[in-house]
Amino acid sequence: MATQVQFNRDTPWNHIPTLPPMADIESPDILRACISASSELAKANALVKMLPNEAVLVHTLPVQEARRSSEIENIVTTNDELYRAMATNKSQVSPATKEVLHYREALWEGISSLRARPILNVPIFERICSRIRDVEMRVRPGPVTISNFATEEVIYTPPTGYEHLIGLLTNLEHFINDNGDNLQPLVKMAVIHYQFEAIHPFTDGNGRTGRILNILYLIHQGLLDVPILYLSRFFIQNRSEYYRYLREVTEAGKWQQWILYILEAVTQTSRDTGRRIAAISALIDNVITKARGKTKAVEREGFVDLLFKWPYCKIGIVKDELKCSRLTATKYLNEITDIGLLERLKLGREYYYINTRLMELLSE
Repeated sequence: MATQVQFNRDTPWNHIPTLPPMADIESPDILRACISASSELAKANALVKMLPNEAVLVHTLPVQEARRSSEIENIVTTNDELYRAMATNKSQVSPATKEVLHYREALWEGISSLRARPILNVPIFERICSRIRDVEMRVRPGPVTISNFATEEVIYTPPTGYEHLIGLLTNLEHFINDNGDNLQPLVKMAVIHYQFEAIHPFTDGNGRTGRILNILYLIHQGLLDVPILYLSRFFIQNRSEYYRYLREVTEAGKWQQWILYILEAVTQTSRDTGRRIAAISALIDNVITKARGKTKAVEREGFVDLLFKWPYCKIGIVKDELKCSRLTATKYLNEITDIGLLERLKLGREYYYINTRLMELLSE
């Protein structure tokens, strides 16, 4: 095994070992945890098919990952602001809300790229980061430092030198796309996430880009069909461990605890996602049951799905998506509201029809 070069947080860490790691990253403990995580992930992925229209989840759950991932970077907004902004499609939203929506767009840009060409590489990293930051981002030519947000103390100085960074990223590319190494995909995801954050290829947006890559890698490996998992909630709830285990890999080459941490994140998040999918399915059934016989709205194909696809719904959304008249769209929404299944709210000149029970579920 190569000698571990002494780490110095104030000096560019140009000694990041290339991949795969020389350490044992598939110990018995890791493999046991991997089996559990893979099983829970598979269950959550299968539950998507419980719903008659997966667009219900695809439109709502990725926003939660976007919000939580941005929160790690101290970019804070609310579910109400986010879903209202999605419904209005206007530029007059708070800067934090804009950034979270950029994250959501970046996630979908990555998924579109994977569908067109199933490979994860540096150009995709750059496109994702560019969409997150809403400016053109390229691999940085110069140095950066990572400091404690509160104390401004330097905690890590990533490697520097453009050619060196490109070499490290090329090695990371090969590791990501090599399916012949027989490593467990979830173990590889943990290694990929560490390596990307350690390389820190951009001047900003690295954390969010790296967390999007987690989801893209699961889709790339066929472990996830749609981006319904939001690991960032676990990272926020266990933030100190997240940074401590990252540091231990850097400073001492200790991979085991970091990988176990990521596997636990997948396990817990998958279970939570499964519960949410089941709860959303129950809410949909509840709307249909309570509204049946009281309004023809629930008999209109796609209408109930709209109420869950758009937690903040508007007359124009129903009109456009159902291809119906504005009068019909208004009638449907008002009838469902009168039954007590939506809440009508006027903001400015517009009415929003809020699925409050869904909003409560998403905010848990």
